Amino acid sequence: MKYEDMKKSKAGGAGKEFAQFVKVGYNRARQVTGEKLGTVQRTDYDREFQDLCNRVDKHSFWASMLTSKVELVLQPNPAYRFEDFVNEKIGNEREIRHTYTEQLGICMLNAGSDMSSSDYGQALLIMGDYENRIGESEHKMIKNAYIKFVKPFMEAAAKEGAINSERRTLTALRLDLDAAKNRVRNAKTAEEMKDLEGFVDEAQKKFDEQYEITREMLEDRDVKNAEMVVHVEDLAKVQVEYFKAAHELAVEMEKKVLDRPTKGKDMRKRKSSGSSSSDEE
Repeated sequence: MKYEDMKKSKAGGAGKEFAQFVKVGYNRARQVTGEKLGTVQRTDYDREFQDLCNRVDKHSFWASMLTSKVELVLQPNPAYRFEDFVNEKIGNEREIRHTYTEQLGICMLNAGSDMSSSDYGQALLIMGDYENRIGESEHKMIKNAYIKFVKPFMEAAAKEGAINSERRTLTALRLDLDAAKNRVRNAKTAEEMKDLEGFVDEAQKKFDEQYEITREMLEDRDVKNAEMVVHVEDLAKVQVEYFKAAHELAVEMEKKVLDRPTKGKDMRKRKSSGSSSSDEE
């Protein structure tokens, strides 16, 4: 075959493929429009499959909402959250930053050092040290909450892309099947109907195969979604550990601040006793 003939053959093949693509797209669009208008029949999925899809969709929606809210608690600053998101997408580690509690502690330590000769400065030094220690506990909580809750849910969400792709393919094949069935119903002659029934059989076979693939993927996702409850339990444990440690440090901090042998405390005592004496008079 000559080169020119080969080019014509390839061009003709590409033209046929494009024409078939346009035809399929047109039939699908027509079927969708007919379904919305109620003028054509459609194949409904069985109840079990519908319930399976609804369960997976609900879990996906609420997992996304919960993950975003937990991230909001862990990092209130939207600019930092976006920066962390970008870093993860390009494969970098999240940046370790001072928590707001640590920033308060650092500020108190700096102020206390600058006024260390006063009672006020000594109180700030004590509180600044404990605020830093509470911030360290907060760092641990943030890290553990991300690893044990946020990350597993994000990884699960990333895998849903394959399921959604299979579901879109199933929808497309369902439209092809229903479009073929409706063409058979609208056939003018028995011969035309017989020719079109071959397209129905082929479309039904493709639909059934895709239906099984999609169902198996959804069932597997449904089982794994149920197992995600362990990460909710982990989040509860992480928070309990943090609040317990923070409470113990806060109680110790208050005791250290109030029990310090300082002039400021003596002045408060004198004011208190002076007030009591005035009341007695």
